[in-house]
Amino acid sequence: MGERGREDGSLHILTLDEAPGHLIRRAQQRHTFLWAKEFDGDLTGPQYAVVSAIGADPGLDQRAVGERASLDKSSTADVVARLEGRGWLRFARDPDDGRRKSLSLTPLARVALGEITRRAGLVQERLLAPVPDEIVERFVEALRLVAYAGHPPLPGQVHEQGLVLADSPGHLLRRAEQVHTTAWSTEVGRVMTAPQYAVLSALWRHPEGVDQSTGAELASLDKSSMAGVVQRLVMRGWLARTRDAADGRRRLLRLTEAIRGELVSLTPAVRRVQERLLSPLESEQRAIFLDGLRALAYASDAE
Repeated sequence: MGERGREDGSLHILTLDEAPGHLIRRAQQRHTFLWAKEFDGDLTGPQYAVVSAIGADPGLDQRAVGERASLDKSSTADVVARLEGRGWLRFARDPDDGRRKSLSLTPLARVALGEITRRAGLVQERLLAPVPDEIVERFVEALRLVAYAGHPPLPGQVHEQGLVLADSPGHLLRRAEQVHTTAWSTEVGRVMTAPQYAVLSALWRHPEGVDQSTGAELASLDKSSMAGVVQRLVMRGWLARTRDAADGRRRLLRLTEAIRGELVSLTPAVRRVQERLLSPLESEQRAIFLDGLRALAYASDAE
């Protein structure tokens, strides 16, 4: 990191652009943006995951659909209810087990599936576009390993019933983010959330302070999430709001002395989170994975 990092103590604090967990969240945000741009609210990524899972394997029950789509129980129930209300899903009682209900696509959904799969495929292509051609296949394979904690299913192929979720980078990013959440809970626990650490890490490198909007950009948080994080950090005495000497109307966020030692002591646990994420990868795979992830995370799709 260089002498500057040694002088200000930053060597102890994980920078966001070197943290795969943060890069995964940024890349997932980009996928969400690209998906919304393509589908304009007509269909969400989780809804497509459920439709695709059922299209590939009719007769799954709701629990199995959630597992295939990498959704928790509550999210699965919500997505299934919305799709059923839209006339895309129907339940059938299992003749061999009266307590079990299987899910299948309606004719309406099957007619729509081909076109939405084509468009979902375009989103995946746009997502991967910033990754150099010479590493894209190896990057996706590394992403599969991270997303499935070293035990990915066998690769599949795109077919008329939908994308194979286990091979789709957008779905893999969501799974990888879930792996990160689990690792964070194990190593860091409730002391601090990952978004809180992102804000504090960003501000560590700006001792002069930044306004809330800039802090949100640095930490890759939307306006509402940033407001909630800042409120909690101020209440804990870890952030202070001060008036900008150069512009009395502007308020700046600064770290308090109370949090500086806490951040340094917490950073080894944060580094262990990142190591858990990367543990399925060999050294060369890690380099490719991080290069590809940075390309995704910091790509511009404003055009």
